[in-house]
Amino acid sequence: MKLKKKRKSEFSAISISRITAGRYREFSKKISKSHTLTLELMMDFFEGANISPKNKYLMDHMGFEHRLNKRFDYIEELLRRIEREQLKPTHNKLKKLFEYAENEERDRKESLEFEKRMFEQSLKKDRITQYDNYILKENWKKERNKLLKILNQVKLEKPRFDKAYFKLDINQNDLESLKKVLGQEL
Repeated sequence: MKLKKKRKSEFSAISISRITAGRYREFSKKISKSHTLTLELMMDFFEGANISPKNKYLMDHMGFEHRLNKRFDYIEELLRRIEREQLKPTHNKLKKLFEYAENEERDRKESLEFEKRMFEQSLKKDRITQYDNYILKENWKKERNKLLKILNQVKLEKPRFDKAYFKLDINQNDLESLKKVLGQEL
């Protein structure tokens, strides 16, 4: 009795181009351990999904899907360009505007806090405070401006045969109001 060596499976040769065979070998390494198992998995997939490369509707659907993906890519790029060219400059301008408003608000708060401190110091009656000094300077500036306004109305009169004198050119209503203001302040 002769014992024959059993082979797991018998192989058959298929002729395919060298380029396609190279592509298949690379693809097969990614899918499974052997070329045979890769081919069986591929055939099972196509048969199970009822897909054929000759199916016109399937190919139309795949082409449509490809074109649709291209359009989505274009729309995505368009949106990114709009964001980059139009929205970011607008965003930066708004950001600067809000920063300016925040700075103004902070400056206003600091000014109010300063005035509050000055006022609180003025409530202390035993000494002259910075606030009192500030108020006195402001009042002095106002009085100085009033005096300069009145001095601008003074004119030098030179009569022919008498001594020169100064004349205050002011109407009666202004004179009365000036008297009232000076009378109230005293």
